[in-house]
Parts: sequence; structure tokens; C-alpha cells
Amino acid sequence: MFFEKKNEDQILEGFEKTLKLLQERYEKKLITLEEFSKKCEELGKKKEKYLKKLEKKNRE
Repeated sequence: MFFEKKNEDQILEGFEKTLKLLQERYEKKLITLEEFSKKCEELGKKKEKYLKKLEKKNRE
């Protein structure tokens, strides 16, 4: 169980790091606003799906 929790935390942390990297790339004009928005939306959907999966798992 301990390892699972650590892994869950690492995955959630990965979502946050990915978002920060996207923000940095946009601020440095390395990606367009359209690309930034698209990637953020995709990341948000993945995070939401993962959180739902975690919630379901924790209820069991």
C-alpha cells in the first residue's frame, strides 16, 4: 500500500511539472497560444481521468 501511495503522489506531481513546463515554453514563445491551450486541455483531461480512477480505487 505504501508504494502505491508514493506512486500516486509521483504521478500527480508529474502532472504539475508538465503544466509548469508548458507555461515556461509558452512564456518563452517556444509554443503558440493555440498549442499551449490544446496541451493544457489534454493534460487536464488526463489528470481528471486519473483522479477519478484514484477516487474509485479509494472507495473500494
